Amino acid sequence: MSFANQRNVLIHDRLGNLYNFQWHKEKVIYTHFDKYLKEYTSDVFVDDCTLEYDAVIDEENIVYFGYQRKDGKLVLMSLENGFWHENILGGDHTLNILNLNLFIYKQKVHMIYCIPANESDMCYRIYHHYYNDQEWKTFVVQDIKRKNLLNSFQIIKNEEILMLGFYDFLKDQEQIYIKEFDLEKEQWKNSIEITSSSKEKLYLDMFVEKNRILHVAYSEYVEGNLVIKYEKYKFENNQIKKLIEKILSNPSNCSYATFVKQNEKLWVIWTEYEQVVSCFTEDNGKTWSEPYLWKESKTIDFFRYKFNTNAQEIKAGYELNYTFGKGYPEFSFIGFGFLENVDQIPLKIGSNKKLEDMTRKKKVNHKETKAKEIKTKEKEIKRENIFGKELHVLQKQIKLLEEKIDEKFKRIEALGNQIETIEEKLKRFDEVEETVKHMDEYLKRKRRGFFR
Repeated sequence: MSFANQRNVLIHDRLGNLYNFQWHKEKVIYTHFDKYLKEYTSDVFVDDCTLEYDAVIDEENIVYFGYQRKDGKLVLMSLENGFWHENILGGDHTLNILNLNLFIYKQKVHMIYCIPANESDMCYRIYHHYYNDQEWKTFVVQDIKRKNLLNSFQIIKNEEILMLGFYDFLKDQEQIYIKEFDLEKEQWKNSIEITSSSKEKLYLDMFVEKNRILHVAYSEYVEGNLVIKYEKYKFENNQIKKLIEKILSNPSNCSYATFVKQNEKLWVIWTEYEQVVSCFTEDNGKTWSEPYLWKESKTIDFFRYKFNTNAQEIKAGYELNYTFGKGYPEFSFIGFGFLENVDQIPLKIGSNKKLEDMTRKKKVNHKETKAKEIKTKEKEIKRENIFGKELHVLQKQIKLLEEKIDEKFKRIEALGNQIETIEEKLKRFDEVEETVKHMDEYLKRKRRGFFR
């Protein structure tokens, strides 16, 4: 048997009724289980649907089904009191939408999807709509680029947070980003890049705790094989800090990492060789069990469900957006819970050791770089101190020179005053000498006249 990799949505209401929407041969098959009558009904729900559809349930037990018709129209249907109602969105405009996600948040119907932003289909624009007071509000969330494949979005929602996880291709690398919706301002915050590995990545799932701890799981290529990568982050002062990074699987074809929180256990479940494999942590991601192969998955066709419920007894013990499980008529889950009928898979030392060595090397390099930066800074400070001392000495010398120059100028000024005094005296002496000369000549003339 095998993994039936097709879009599949499973909804469980508070009364125990089930609603299943499954893609099958270009149609959506709707299966309903009535808990009171204990019977199933199954039929073709829509036959003009593309691969893009989603379904959710709100607190009032209203089921919403959103999909894109083959003619490009976007349709929202709602199941109320046993009857389906249809609302065509967007008027006469047709869209080529991808990654359609429908969800309920703060008692409002929200819809996120993207459309190609240019003819090459390498760039996409993400849109966000929600229905509020009889009208749809629209936001342009983000423009993104893809490398090879357009990876699916991941949306996290609870009473405190609405977060979108997505891939974007920038500077020749494809990384995972997150973006939050500000409920008070009704606007999207700036996106944050959380991964930094240059290796190619696929798929994505996220789980967030109320204390702003973010868990991320995805597939990453290591030497031509896919491994399940786990990372843990903490939001602090409007920034995000990586706390843990681990490889949870052996190199293989590991795909579709999926978080399930079961009481105090956090599970990561994935497919490997078309079988269900999982591991868990009981200390918030610090240590993980070795992987377990769920042997039943070898003998059945199983699906990956997008799961939604408004039943409080389920929400009290479990938190999940997706899960693996059996199809109609059992609709039971697989990959977490009691470890029965499982085989433990020994982890090859090389996978995590290589990551730990790389992480250790990065830390050593970081420490060496930091040490060099500190030494460089110390040298700069030392040079600044030496320069400061030299400058202080020079300033003192300049001050002394200025004082000496002032003293010289004062002496020159005093000499100038003395010279002026001497010149005045000499001038007066010359005047007296001239007067004496005139008197002498006068007396000589008198004497000559007297003796005549």
